[in-house]
Amino acid sequence: MTKFRMIGIHLDQFAILANNNPNEVLDMNTEINFKYAENGEKIACFVKFEFSTEQQKLMILAINCEFEIHKDDFKKLQKGETVTIPKELLEFFAVHTIGTARGIMFCKTESTQFNNVIIPPINVSDIIRNDMVIG
Repeated sequence: MTKFRMIGIHLDQFAILANNNPNEVLDMNTEINFKYAENGEKIACFVKFEFSTEQQKLMILAINCEFEIHKDDFKKLQKGETVTIPKELLEFFAVHTIGTARGIMFCKTESTQFNNVIIPPINVSDIIRNDMVIG
């Protein structure tokens, strides 16, 4: 198991775009992306959620979490000039970031009519299909 730690949480965007939370099923669009820090053993996971109805967008939440991979484990991911971050490790980063987004959304919507909007379970294995190869 690759050792890592979360070293940063950043709220990139939060907006409630409607005055009322309609009593209908909401659509949720999800984006997950990763960036690699050239100067170290760091990966950032970016997630964005857009909640909408057929008529309008209601809420947007975008965050990123930064992760630092333990130096010894990072060396195992390097082969010459190439670094390969395994799909399974990216999935761990995504799961941690989505969980963090749930907490942020709960806090940001507390005492509003949007507090009942949730980020449902997400199978990140369906979204993240490959290793991340850098170099």
